[in-house]
Amino acid sequence: MATASRPDLTTMTLLLGRLSRLNEAAVADVCAAHGITPAELRVMALLAHRPGRSASPSDIAAFVVQTSGGLTATLRRLETDAHVVRVADPTDGRGRLVELTDAGVAAHDRIVAAVVARVSRAFDGLDLGDIDRLIRDLVEGFERVEGSPSSAGFVAGVPTSPVTR
Repeated sequence: MATASRPDLTTMTLLLGRLSRLNEAAVADVCAAHGITPAELRVMALLAHRPGRSASPSDIAAFVVQTSGGLTATLRRLETDAHVVRVADPTDGRGRLVELTDAGVAAHDRIVAAVVARVSRAFDGLDLGDIDRLIRDLVEGFERVEGSPSSAGFVAGVPTSPVTR
């Protein structure tokens, strides 16, 4: 395949879309092998890296970019599988938070490790520092255009302090 002599936004936009679809296909394959959906994994990933491993449904919907109806179905499946529970929000007497359970942490860690193993080959021979900076800049730019809260500073890692339920 020929490489363009100079970058253009049309080509980059189309390639970014293809990259997104390829990444989603890899994630979907791994999720299917573990009996969950990519939406469920996104919710577990957000909660695994939040203080108290909990968040309001509206915060979850904003981060995972899912409609309220879609999120309701996703949370219902996660509750059925005992990966999350809904708890009272200590700062809002009428509000509820979604909290990741110990089983949810274990499932998250296992599935994310499988996803990373699957996609890590795509990064062979590439400078991870440069890629990290470019991805964060792109995420920040897209969030700014969409009016979404910034997640460009997000740093994932294996959860270190299990929540006991």
